[in-house]
Amino acid sequence: MGHLLAKIGSIVRISGGTLLSSPSVDSIEDIKISSSKVQRGDLFIDVNSSSIEVDEAIKNGAYGILASSQVKISDDEIAWIKVDNIEKSTIKLARFFSTQKNFRFVPLLKIQYALVKYLHLDKKVELLSSEPTIALLQLLKAQKETLFFVVENSFIQSIDPTLKNTISTIEADKVIENSIFYTSFIYKQRFIKDIRLSSFFVPYLCYVMDYLDDLNIKFKIENFNNFEHFYPQFVSSSLEKKDFGTSRKVLIFENDFELFEKELIYLKKRVDENILVSFTCKDEAMNNLSKLEFRYALIHADKDDFKELLDKKKITQMELFNDFD
Repeated sequence: MGHLLAKIGSIVRISGGTLLSSPSVDSIEDIKISSSKVQRGDLFIDVNSSSIEVDEAIKNGAYGILASSQVKISDDEIAWIKVDNIEKSTIKLARFFSTQKNFRFVPLLKIQYALVKYLHLDKKVELLSSEPTIALLQLLKAQKETLFFVVENSFIQSIDPTLKNTISTIEADKVIENSIFYTSFIYKQRFIKDIRLSSFFVPYLCYVMDYLDDLNIKFKIENFNNFEHFYPQFVSSSLEKKDFGTSRKVLIFENDFELFEKELIYLKKRVDENILVSFTCKDEAMNNLSKLEFRYALIHADKDDFKELLDKKKITQMELFNDFD
């Protein structure tokens, strides 16, 4: 048996739910959202409204079920808690445990939050998920007084209404553009050399660095090789995937439309528009990439959406090669 997390009555009150049974248990030891991970003493939150998952949770020893759907009470010995809205109830629980454990939240823009993922930070700093149920589990596991970086959104504001909007950028003291995808820069007497990150993002990164300094949080910058924004995929003239920097043609993927528009302006200032094309959607790019001459193609899409197309090109080339054998 683990440590007591909360009384059943407290969970009912905090979540705004209704207790549908008269359980023989009066407390829970943990909260789970995956039925397969439920252990004896846990409260299972039925996020998928699945009777199959509820049955599995009970089989694994759940002491309570919190659900928004109409559930069939199959075991009178455990607590069945009915709520109107799972997400709202989850946020209420998250707010309660955050106050109890004296957490601090630092709001960041989405792009700042994405950059922080690639920094090595003190262990007492964590990135909080924007998904309320996942965030709740993070909060339950975290040590007291942990500082969380969060994305500015209504969910976080619901947990801590005192959060204020952040300044978005701070300019570096000096920026050296080694290429569109490689940058060196100086900020507050730090020389950050040859990181695989477009200079477009440097002002956002400098803001994060400044914030971390103010919070007295140590950090290290290493690389951004798999950074999801402005993601470069070098290709051959026939759109076959190539290693980074090994061809003159590159597809640049950006899944955030606001950033896409800003990045297009950025590119137009740095490259000849005659070798630049842009596409605002996946289908437009799919239908036209092979027909156009370009060196840079900025595409508003997720890079994974093009995996099949790029892999197909490679497979086709291999098949043609094998035909000659």
